[in-house]
Amino acid sequence: MANEISKLNNWILEEYSKNNLVNTLSVVPTEVLDMNKANIYPLVNVDMTNSVVEDQVIIVYFTMTVLQQRDTRPVKTDSKLMEEDNYLDNLNETHSIAQRFINVLLMQNNDEIITIDSLSNLKFLKQWRGGLLDGVQFTIQLAIPNTGQSC
Repeated sequence: MANEISKLNNWILEEYSKNNLVNTLSVVPTEVLDMNKANIYPLVNVDMTNSVVEDQVIIVYFTMTVLQQRDTRPVKTDSKLMEEDNYLDNLNETHSIAQRFINVLLMQNNDEIITIDSLSNLKFLKQWRGGLLDGVQFTIQLAIPNTGQSC
């Protein structure tokens, strides 16, 4: 029998896996995320940071980062404001991945009764960490019923 943390993590990974835009899932601390692999994007990283145990629920804190690789296009533009890359496409794609995940939770469409306790704004990432990655990042606190047994 899986505990609440396992159920929650399994549900999150399964939900992101259902999204055909997602190519790679990782569960490493955000600080050590490997950004140099060219063929794994879009990538979703689920970083579980801490938890709070209450009588009725367990609240788990996550930082979720959705990244896509920046590509430079050989297309010339007359506009000095528009860049010759896929930055806007990347933001659209990664925002869509995050939005779809959040919408499932907002509709409370899951068997584990996982709900959103708190949700930050989605922060747009441009050339994240000086690399050729764009995306979105957000923090979310998810609650799952505390069904643990005590002695």
